[in-house]
Amino acid sequence: MLDYTIRRLILLVPTLIAGSMVLFFSMQLLPPRDAIDLQFPGANIEEEEEAKAKLRELYGLDRPLFIQYLDWAKGFVTGDWGVSLHSRRPISDELKHRIPVSMELSLIGLVFTWVISFPLGIVSAVWQDRAPDYVLRTTAYALDAVPSFLVGILLLTYLAVEYRWAPPTSFSHLWDDPMRHIRIMLLPTLVVGVGAVGSLIRFTRTFMLEVLREDYIRTARAKGLSERAVLFRHAMRNVSLPFITVLGAQVPALLTSSVIIENLFSLPGMGRYTVAAAVQLDYPVVMTTTMFFAVIILVTQLITDLSYAWADPRVSYGR
Repeated sequence: MLDYTIRRLILLVPTLIAGSMVLFFSMQLLPPRDAIDLQFPGANIEEEEEAKAKLRELYGLDRPLFIQYLDWAKGFVTGDWGVSLHSRRPISDELKHRIPVSMELSLIGLVFTWVISFPLGIVSAVWQDRAPDYVLRTTAYALDAVPSFLVGILLLTYLAVEYRWAPPTSFSHLWDDPMRHIRIMLLPTLVVGVGAVGSLIRFTRTFMLEVLREDYIRTARAKGLSERAVLFRHAMRNVSLPFITVLGAQVPALLTSSVIIENLFSLPGMGRYTVAAAVQLDYPVVMTTTMFFAVIILVTQLITDLSYAWADPRVSYGR
């Protein structure tokens, strides 16, 4: 297990390097303009060109692209993430307030997803082709068909019209005002979680039905074990392995949906920061936040793989 973990961690390095190079050179070469050009209206061309040249020299944008990439990579590894080309503020100062918001949104959304989808998928499988199964499957298809941001818009509209309630417009951190923070985050985290519930209900139902048809389940029933014992002692332990796989695969989708939800609910998270920076071609911000998301996704996939051995003793990563 330790050897496998070390090998996977080593493989993360070339993956991140290749991804960062593709993103960096794409942002530098594909747009016809850069972040410095977007900051000038074009009223006085001669004076503006001189100012642009000074800014490019100040931020090192006049040097060869490969040198710029090496400088960015060195800063990313050492924690010196530079400054935003648009706001001139240090990126690290921005992220230390935005990372907790995005992590809270994604993690609580993941908990909502797991708590809702796993038991409902089990119920749908146990009551196969009966009323609860039909209702849950129809609900799952409906949730899959409706994007999470549309669910958020509908909920905001319904609550505002019917109950005259809306989340606070200004953000408060948990340590500043806990109750107000809960009111702000409750609806966005629920929307993020519900966005992935439909597919996980269907996957859990499918996995559970496959397990319930196995020979050892029939043997357990033939021995006279109660249905509760068959489900909790035998079936649910074996359905956890594919569920872990699907749940780990949902992490990129949760991060993507959190980017949309942050903009919808005006949350000061990393996703909203990244979108604003991408519009302004602020490549240091886009590079740093995107690579941060990439590290989270790759580490989550590693944890998912290692969880197989915990969930199923038959799984071994030894040579």
